[in-house]
Amino acid sequence: MKKKNTLPFVLVAMLLAGCNGGTKPSTSNGGTSETKEPTVVELAHEMTYEQLIAKAKEEVGTNTIKVMGNSSQLVTALTKFTEETGIKVENEKKGDAELYSNLSAAFQAKQYVADMVLLQDGNMLQSKMLKPGYLQNFIPKEAADTIADDDTVPMAAVYLNKVFMYNNNDASDSHSLKKYMTNVWQVAGKASDNGHIATPSFKTPSTENVNMNFLAMLTSDEWVAKLETAYEAFYGKKYTAEKDYPNIGYKWIAEFLKNSQAHSSDGTACKDTAKGKTGSMALVNYNKIKELKDKTEGDFGKEKVQNLSFPAIELDATNEKVNGFAGFCYKMYSMVAANAKYPYAACALVSYITSKAGFENAWGTKAGYYSTNKTTSIASNDKELAWWKDRLVIENPEIVAANYEDVSMFVAQYEHK
Repeated sequence: MKKKNTLPFVLVAMLLAGCNGGTKPSTSNGGTSETKEPTVVELAHEMTYEQLIAKAKEEVGTNTIKVMGNSSQLVTALTKFTEETGIKVENEKKGDAELYSNLSAAFQAKQYVADMVLLQDGNMLQSKMLKPGYLQNFIPKEAADTIADDDTVPMAAVYLNKVFMYNNNDASDSHSLKKYMTNVWQVAGKASDNGHIATPSFKTPSTENVNMNFLAMLTSDEWVAKLETAYEAFYGKKYTAEKDYPNIGYKWIAEFLKNSQAHSSDGTACKDTAKGKTGSMALVNYNKIKELKDKTEGDFGKEKVQNLSFPAIELDATNEKVNGFAGFCYKMYSMVAANAKYPYAACALVSYITSKAGFENAWGTKAGYYSTNKTTSIASNDKELAWWKDRLVIENPEIVAANYEDVSMFVAQYEHK
């Protein structure tokens, strides 16, 4: 068993009093000290999936467990879970803002609202759910062998990625534009810079929180160091601190936002880039390529996937990487409600969703969706999660939450309205 897997239990001990566990007074020898009883989450951690299902059936009986999530595809996995186990599940899909608002209101009022939740946005998860102890982190026993340590605290089920993509085509349909982006400073800097890429498309961070989280990550020590390395490679000199920027991460953010053009939809931006002019660029969800056509004739000016190149994938063919980063990854987290009515069932659901079968029943092998479970298949036109992790900025809820306020205030002065 991985030693790190015991870390969430420190958090569990601090959760709401209604959380199936906690402490009770000890009266031996007339003392008043308290002894901690194991919570359901702690007990469940030592159980196999089959054992969890058995406990869940005892717990739920003919009743229905409640799930809240932000993914429309989650319901397919829940339906399969019910078919396989006989445990009934009621799913309520909501957008991130409404999801967090409803959960916060219910938890503050100490009302039961759900047993398990699936949600994204590392900043909101950390500051609105984990910090006050509204959600518990459950790590399935099987995760020790199938899921990377950095995806278990908090428990991530699915990754999504946003990557730089550009139009490689020209009027002769030759797809002649190659290695257009090799350094992340090409989308920042000045128009006079050699290799500068003007007006990349990017959804405004104020309207998409995961984009703000991405920018917040760039101000952390790890990404400051990588941006400094990329800066020196691009400009041929070391970065010198500037009074306008707390660190180089802020400099890149400011210059990128001033250089970029705002879009309202990643799907639309992907299509516009595919049918746009040669060299047009966007930073959008990789999974949006599913909305593009795949044909060979009359492709110039059409929404054709072959018109797009993805710097991360393109450079990999010659054993190169984008200097800095080629996009970013964010996660959907599968968590147990602290006041769950059916906590064993909630743990069983987390175990199922993070399993190979659970992921494939919900998200299948669609490009741009990645299970944290390393035994899961990927789409034929995609790369393994570990491969993307080595090339993209990875959302870390604690870092994002620590930097979020400063970064969002800084971004406000540059963001395109």
